[in-house]
Amino acid sequence: MKLLTVRRHFEEGDCHPLFFFGDWHRGNANCAKEPLAQDRCTITSTKNAMYINMGDAADYVSQKDRRFKEDHIDWDLYDRDKPLIDEAVRDVTEFESPVIDKCIGALDGNHEREANRLHVTNVTVRRLEKFGKADWYCGSAALIRIIFTDKHRHACQVIVNVHHGKKTAVSKATLLNAYIRKLRYYPDVDIIARGHCHYLGFEPEPRVTCNANFTALKDRNAYAVLTGGYLKTFMENGSCYSEDADYDPIDIGMQRFNLYPGRSGARIEPVA
Repeated sequence: MKLLTVRRHFEEGDCHPLFFFGDWHRGNANCAKEPLAQDRCTITSTKNAMYINMGDAADYVSQKDRRFKEDHIDWDLYDRDKPLIDEAVRDVTEFESPVIDKCIGALDGNHEREANRLHVTNVTVRRLEKFGKADWYCGSAALIRIIFTDKHRHACQVIVNVHHGKKTAVSKATLLNAYIRKLRYYPDVDIIARGHCHYLGFEPEPRVTCNANFTALKDRNAYAVLTGGYLKTFMENGSCYSEDADYDPIDIGMQRFNLYPGRSGARIEPVA
C-alpha cells in the first residue's frame, strides 16, 4: 500500500473540495464522454480542488485481450494504424492534461493491470511520467494523508484509504456495508473510497473521539464511498459488453467531498 502525504496551505473558512474521479473507460464506444468532460471542467474551475484518479481511466482492451471486440472500441479517438495500447495512453494523457495539476494520486484499475500484464508495461506510470508526476502513482492501493497548515502553523489532516475496488453486488447498500466493515480496520482513516462497481454514493460511520487537548469528547463521521464512473450500460443501435452481460442501468458521475480545515480540525462534508 502506497503512503502519500499531500501538503496544502489553508486560511480559516477555506473549502478544499476532494473529488474521487475514475472509471472513465475512455476508448470504449459506450463511454459517457460528455458528462466525463463536464466533470473534468468542474474540477478545473473549482477553487482549491483536488482529485484522486480511481483507475480504469481507459478500457485498454487491445487485440491481445480476450474481451476485445472491434465494435466496442471508440475508433474516433484512436489511429487504427498504431498500437491500440499506445493510442489509449496518448488519449488519456491528452484528456487529463487540463486538470492534472489538481491530481494527488492515481490508482491502477483492473483494466490497467490487465493491459500491463499483456503488454509488459505500466500504462499509468507512462501517463504520469509525461506530467512529471510519477511520484503520485499509487499502484493498487494507497493511504493518502492531506495535511493542511495555516500561516500560524496550525495544522490538521484528512486521511483517505483508496483502492480501485474488486467487489460487485446487486445493490450499492451491500457494498457500502462491506466497506463500512473494512473502514473499522483503519481507525485513523476518514474516508475509504472504492470504484470498479460504478455505483455512486456514500455512507457515514459515526465515531466518538477527543479534542486535541484531551479535555472534551466530540463526535465525527468517517465515510465509506463508492466513486461512480462513466460507462453507460446501454447503446443505441449497437452493442457493448455491459449489454452483453445484461448489466442494469448504473450511475454516471463522480463523488465530491468538501473539506474545511480549521484550527480545531478538518470538517468533512459529502456532496450528494
